[in-house]
Amino acid sequence: MAPPNDPLQIGDWLVDPRDDSLTRGAERIKLEPRTMRLLMTLAQAPGAVVSQDQLLETVWAGVVVGPASVYQSVSQLRKVMGDTDDPPRYIATVARKGYRLVAPVAPVMPVSPRSSTPGTTDDSRPPTAASVDAPRRGSRKRVAVVALTVAVALLVGFWQSGWRSGAPGVPPTVVVLPFLDLTEGKTEGVFCDGLAEETSNWLAQIPTLHVVARTSAFAYRNRNKDVRLIGQELQTTHMIEGSIRKSGDHLRITVQLIDTRTGLHVWSESYDFEKGDALRMQEDIARKVADNLELRVTADVGSRFADRRSRNAEAQRLYLLAKAHGQNLDSESNEKSIDLYRQALKVDPDFVLAKVWLANAIVKRRGLDSQPIETLAPEVEALLAEVEKAAPDLSDLYVVRGSYYTELRRREDAIRDLRHALELNPNSSSAATKLGFYFLTAGEPREALTYYTMAAIADPKSSFLQSARCMALTQMAQLTVAQAACERARALGPDSVWVYNTSSTLEEARGDLEAAIRWNDQALEHGSDMASIQGERALWLLALGLIEDARTVCVRARAASPEGARNNSSLLYVGSLIASVSGGAKGLRDYMHENGLDAPEEPTQMLQLANAAMTAGAPELANQLIDAALASPKLVEEDLASPWQASTGYSDLVVIAAALRARGDEAGAERRLRELQALLDRMADSGVRTYGVFHLRAQLEAMRGRGDQAMSALQQAVQLGWRDSWTAQHLPYLRPLHARDDFRQLLAAVDARNAATAAKLRGRLAR
Repeated sequence: MAPPNDPLQIGDWLVDPRDDSLTRGAERIKLEPRTMRLLMTLAQAPGAVVSQDQLLETVWAGVVVGPASVYQSVSQLRKVMGDTDDPPRYIATVARKGYRLVAPVAPVMPVSPRSSTPGTTDDSRPPTAASVDAPRRGSRKRVAVVALTVAVALLVGFWQSGWRSGAPGVPPTVVVLPFLDLTEGKTEGVFCDGLAEETSNWLAQIPTLHVVARTSAFAYRNRNKDVRLIGQELQTTHMIEGSIRKSGDHLRITVQLIDTRTGLHVWSESYDFEKGDALRMQEDIARKVADNLELRVTADVGSRFADRRSRNAEAQRLYLLAKAHGQNLDSESNEKSIDLYRQALKVDPDFVLAKVWLANAIVKRRGLDSQPIETLAPEVEALLAEVEKAAPDLSDLYVVRGSYYTELRRREDAIRDLRHALELNPNSSSAATKLGFYFLTAGEPREALTYYTMAAIADPKSSFLQSARCMALTQMAQLTVAQAACERARALGPDSVWVYNTSSTLEEARGDLEAAIRWNDQALEHGSDMASIQGERALWLLALGLIEDARTVCVRARAASPEGARNNSSLLYVGSLIASVSGGAKGLRDYMHENGLDAPEEPTQMLQLANAAMTAGAPELANQLIDAALASPKLVEEDLASPWQASTGYSDLVVIAAALRARGDEAGAERRLRELQALLDRMADSGVRTYGVFHLRAQLEAMRGRGDQAMSALQQAVQLGWRDSWTAQHLPYLRPLHARDDFRQLLAAVDARNAATAAKLRGRLAR
């Protein structure tokens, strides 16, 4: 039932849903309509608990979002209303149940709704200088709060309901296309890219303007396409084009704003200055675009602009070049960007943007150059501390620091910073993407989907984001919607390995290993030396009982990339299991020797080998490996309960529990099983419905001697696409079920299906 539309007095606030306004004395705030519906839904039953499911059904009806949307909207609504006390004065959280409105609610006589837009004052009196220009911290925070609510709730809603540019109530949207290099010899291409990207970043500081992300904007490089078609494809109302011409050291940059719905030019301007003097141009463009789109540049936005300025034109030029080089994900380009950032800081030591992105480039050395994060940390932390002191409201700071905290495994700190980045800049697709990754790998696919969808709205041409949405939907067993996301990903990125890899994972989730291997073929065509792609292929061949084919894949992967194969958990899992089943403990030791694993250094390798040792009937070796893993300084304890690992049907906790039981430590084994049960329960509550979770629950129940519960879980796994009967027969964890008739009948049915699939695929499997 829709919430009522009559004004209410809620605590100190006069709430008028007719124009989505909150009024308290001279203070007036405009809410996003969905946020108002949330407040009015709570107000329908003041003092009563309203569950998350009720709120999702009422406020987000027809929109595929999860509890994260409720949490974010309630959190931001509290901040808008000034509900920061403990205990709360307006909205209270009831653990594991929902929310309740604790403020007094009373009806009021209807008043005439006042027409206003976000940031304006009452039309009955002109705004004062103080109301427009005073850079108050409280009002800045409130703008950020409302902006994040809009981004997470409104934009996701538009995406799910078929948002179209120009629809009533939709904020203006702009895309900055790559600037054209019209210089002789095309010598300013890198500068053009940096200039276009940073112009987009300046526009993104205006919270009432939606800005398309760089990936999608740059997809139109050198493409002669009607601007109206670009507008339709990107769902954008306006487009900025630019070009650069050069005469000696003199540059002329021409910029024009175009309405993508009509194709008409709205505004254009040329900037003439000496090379390097691009300092004033980006802010001027941002202000004039805002003016032409009738958007207010508030004092808060002006402050954000100030944070992005350098005092020196040459420093700004060097920064733009560095940003452009940094978009290339290779070590050489990254080192070039680091050098340029350092040059910019020599010219302007106080340039905060150069500092924050220099820190980011240094962090990237970990992945690009395999440098330990501990050796990079001192300079990174010093740079970020300087930025926080000088520009605490710079959204770029929190994106970069959130990424850095990820590398340090400081999960809560990372999430806090990335959420704050979105509060400051709802256009930050980078922050939303990183939050999506955290929640997906944490076994919280509903929240992941919310943030990945938010990022995809800002970056509609990103094949990666569509693949990520497919993964989140697959984890929730929403396979029809997942298929649409995968199809979109393949259309956007036909040359990407990952679009085919994600498609194969979707088909595996359906239990269609024939289709999974067909997409895996496509992935291998685009990245045959990638150990992760080979590892998944080996897993599926093992599930089908095609042992020699699986072994061949492992051998080929090792030949293509010895280090990658040795560090890939799937290849190690398959290779060590085959060696253990075929040769026992000796076969496993031979495998370890052949693969340079006589003395493994990584805890993940030790635990995978312990799993194989348990399969080989060598619990002493398994316990030796487990003890070494648990004592390793490289071990991160929380990784033992990895939700991502558990979603595939494997957990180190099972291996450890079985090994502890084998040496008589029942208490230790049960402690690990309780950890596993808590993990699986938490994942189920968060919406994870993969066959792997039910397969793990079957192992858990079997190890506890609860055969009926184990069989029920295994049957659910089969219904969700589980096909891995080979490991069920050879791994020790389901052994208590082996004597049961229903277990043998279930595996016989799976084996028959596997045999039919293998017969269709034989002859082209071991590529």
